[in-house]
Formats: sequence, C-alpha cells, structure tokens
Amino acid sequence: MEDRHLLDPLLTTNSTRSTTIVTSENDNDVDNTKVISSNWAIIFRLVLVIFIGLVSVWANCEASKGFEISITNDAADFPAGQRFTLFFVSNDKARRMVLKTSKFVEGLLYPNNSNPKKQVNHVILRLAGQNLTHTVVVDSGKEYEYVLHISPSVMEETNVNHDMLSAVLRGMTRIWLYENAPTSLIDGVVQYISSLAGLGGVSDSSSGESPESDEIWWKDKSPLALAHFLNCSEVHKKGFIRLLNQAMKVGWHERTVNDLLGMSAKVGPKVFITVHPHQFVIDDDKNGEA
Repeated sequence: MEDRHLLDPLLTTNSTRSTTIVTSENDNDVDNTKVISSNWAIIFRLVLVIFIGLVSVWANCEASKGFEISITNDAADFPAGQRFTLFFVSNDKARRMVLKTSKFVEGLLYPNNSNPKKQVNHVILRLAGQNLTHTVVVDSGKEYEYVLHISPSVMEETNVNHDMLSAVLRGMTRIWLYENAPTSLIDGVVQYISSLAGLGGVSDSSSGESPESDEIWWKDKSPLALAHFLNCSEVHKKGFIRLLNQAMKVGWHERTVNDLLGMSAKVGPKVFITVHPHQFVIDDDKNGEA
C-alpha cells in the first residue's frame, strides 16, 4: 500500500509535465500561424495598394485622352423611356455609341496632332421628356460640357438602333465642329459626315457633277445639296473638310471657301464623284435593329 501511495504523485507529475510540453508545442504552432497570417495580410495590403495606384494612373491617362460621359433619361416613366433603358442603357450601348461616333468624327476632323482639337470635357446624352423638332438638339451648359438632347420619337422608329445611331452621330459631329460659319453650311457638314458613315445623305450608288451657280454655292442650300457639294470639294482638295473646320475656328467670311479651294466661291468645284460610305459598326447587330 505504501509503494502504491509513493508512485501516485510520480505518475501525476509526469502526466502534468507531458501535458505542459504538449501545450507549449501547440502554442508555438499557433504563434507561427499568426505570424504567417500577419505576413500574408501585409503582402495583400501592399498588393492592393499597388493595384489601386496602377488603376488610378490608368484612369487618369484614359481621362486625359477622352471625356466624361453621362446618360440621363427624362422619359423614364413613359414607353419611349423604358425602351431607351432596355435597349441603350442597361447594356451600356448608349455610351458605346457616343464613344464610337466620337472616334469616327474625330478621325475626320482631327486626323493628327497638327491641328488643335476642340476641347470637350463632358458629354451628356439625354433622352428628352417630350418630342423635339429634330431627332437631336445640341447645346452647351457649362464650359466644355455638351448635351445631346435625343427626341423620344426616335424610340418609336421601327429600326430604332439605326435612328438612334444616326442621331448620336449627328450630335457628336456638331460637338466637334467649330461653329463660326453660316448655319446652312454647318448643317451641310453634318449631313456629309452622316453620309460617310452610311447613315443617309449623299446617294451611295450614283455619281454626279456639282452644278455651277450664279450664287455662292454653299449659301441657303438644303443640307443634302450641301453634302453633295462638300463631297465634291473633298474630292477636289483632299482634307477640305478638316481645313474648313479649322477655318471656322478662327472666324468666317464669304471668301473662306474660296481661299481653301483656290477658286471662286460662286462656283462649286466641278468634278465627278462617287460616294463610298464607311461601314459604320457599333456592335454585332446584323440587321441594325436593337
């Protein structure tokens, strides 16, 4: 009995020491795990900071090359507004249209860095709350901010994608054009660029000769007739539209066209033309419908 009594404390002591050793080893594992987790957390934060920094630099570079775009819908409670949201806002197509048409017009008016580009900081595409006299009306609010007011009647067209694209292209053309010129001439340039995009204007399939006139050929003519004359001028002198736009930046007088073409402004350039419109594609739509 005494021997058994003497052994009990020894067994208890050994058991306690063993437990203590195991506990100490577990603590070390926990500490190591905490250190590793802490290191990974620091690395993750550093990577996140670097990533955010790179994104910010990229965003600033992109912003410096382009302009801000906003889309608003003043007819949201009406069928036209609901259709606009479904076909052009929910899939971001309206924004893509602004970018694509802008790139097209910029390529024509500012093909290189030799000509200073008109400053555009913000474009607002707005579906108006009521029908307008034109499919698109452009005005300027703040400095370098332009608003494309789209008539909701566009949403009622059968080929709504084509008509919407045409309206946005015409609007972006007016934004990028300098406007120190007669309204009729501006309208003619808009019509001409629309025809180049294959969205209506000069006939796509026929050739013609610009008629001579006793009057100044660009004055008080229909946009379609002026688009025809402007196409003749571009054939006669490559880059005419770009030069005309730069001339409108500094001012306007009735000899401007004469100076650019090197001929009397009372006679349109007499050349045969055939119009070959650009293939203008926004997305993968085959039939041009939304």
